[in-house]
Amino acid sequence: MKYRKSRTVSAMQALSIILVIASIFCIVWLRGSVTTLEYKLSSLEHAKMEALRDQKSLVAQRAGLMTLARAERTDLAGMGFSFPERKKVVYVKSGDFKGAYKASYTK
Repeated sequence: MKYRKSRTVSAMQALSIILVIASIFCIVWLRGSVTTLEYKLSSLEHAKMEALRDQKSLVAQRAGLMTLARAERTDLAGMGFSFPERKKVVYVKSGDFKGAYKASYTK
């Protein structure tokens, strides 16, 4: 007597084989996606480091251009600019202003 498999058993076997194959493909696709994201993240970190290096260089250049010695070397006095005398400088407090503030100017 031959043993015949029922249709439901053979359908379940076919479905389980398809599920195993599909899960293998999903795992491979997921690993590939993670690897691609890691490469993108690495390139973005490299670009960030270059941008920070450029920013530090630009800040150093700006500091060099804004130094007092450079201002004194240029001919600012010929254009009407001069450094104020210490007596003529008025300091204003920052913060909450709650009334009149006295400032004096001496000649």
